[in-house]
Amino acid sequence: MESFVWDTCMGSSGFLVSAMEIMIGDAKSRIRDSQELDEKIEHIKHNQLLGIEILGNIYILAVLNMILMGDGSSQIICGDSHKEGPRWISTHQEDFPANVFLLNPPYSAPGKGLIFVDEALSRMHSGYGAVLIQENAGSGQGDVYAKRILKNNTLLASIHMPPDLFNGKSSVQTAIYLFQVNRPHETDDVVTFIDFSEDGYSRQNRKKSTQKVNLRNTDHALERYDEVAAICLGKKPKTDYYTEGKGLVIKDTVSLNGNDWTFNQHKKIDTMPTEEDFKKTVADYLAWKVSAILKGEVRV
Repeated sequence: MESFVWDTCMGSSGFLVSAMEIMIGDAKSRIRDSQELDEKIEHIKHNQLLGIEILGNIYILAVLNMILMGDGSSQIICGDSHKEGPRWISTHQEDFPANVFLLNPPYSAPGKGLIFVDEALSRMHSGYGAVLIQENAGSGQGDVYAKRILKNNTLLASIHMPPDLFNGKSSVQTAIYLFQVNRPHETDDVVTFIDFSEDGYSRQNRKKSTQKVNLRNTDHALERYDEVAAICLGKKPKTDYYTEGKGLVIKDTVSLNGNDWTFNQHKKIDTMPTEEDFKKTVADYLAWKVSAILKGEVRV
């Protein structure tokens, strides 16, 4: 409830709406006095959220979305985030100490969108940044921005997302990169890599269908998301869908060049054949030889 959350490419404000709901829920669980609670909720809505969107029609949708979800639209800005974001934060350091940064940037921007991340994190003094971005931005295609980000921020986690995350809109492979702000990454810092390609949701692209049809929880999706969040936050998960034993969680270091942030770059492939591999190979050979003998292609 004490977070100050901003999104410099907010789109229709989905991240900010979710953040607002979490912050208000936290306030309700911690504040017992009704008047104090009401005041805190109003403060969250009017002072602890910041969104910037350059496209006017999308900006209007964001404002309407925030109003419909409880009216956190006070600090929703229409403008160029490269200009408005740094300017706004620099002039509101006292009343908006940004400590949570959420972003899904345009992937066509420089550094696959990392330019927005670099700009935003450089304006923050503490807290965390969670970025949903094209995965290869962290595998060498992030231009100078990936390396620059690590000079002042720590990469905590890299989450390989489902390939059909944007089914019907884009087929790009995405990842979530989680950063601790204003702490330079060191070569011996351990990063948590998670293969989240199976997140429990089934996605379809039926344009005339409702979201319930196009996005269905078919395999404990809520529990899976809670588990990944717990792993990233260093808490004990209540479930065990994603473990090191299953090869879905890897703890490893990264270089300071910003080119090895993806799960697959740290995945160890075991090439040692097993007894089962040997048995299968022998069985396949015998099956082929018997077939060849029956056809007269080889002699006994």
